[in-house]
Amino acid sequence: MGERPSPAPQRRTAHRDRTRGPAQVLGYRVTYEVTDQVVALGPAPDEYVPRRTEWHRELSKSLRRW
Repeated sequence: MGERPSPAPQRRTAHRDRTRGPAQVLGYRVTYEVTDQVVALGPAPDEYVPRRTEWHRELSKSLRRW
């Protein structure tokens, strides 16, 4: 009989997905010195700064799924 595929790759992927979001938020907070203890990303940037504004939008969108 054939061998059953191991479920391990799925677990690794699920773990990576669960840890990637919080790591990205932490990276954003450290990079932009966000100290707000209630709002994870702090307020949206006042003016358009390409990397920061896009990163904030991306993370905000992903946090809405939680």
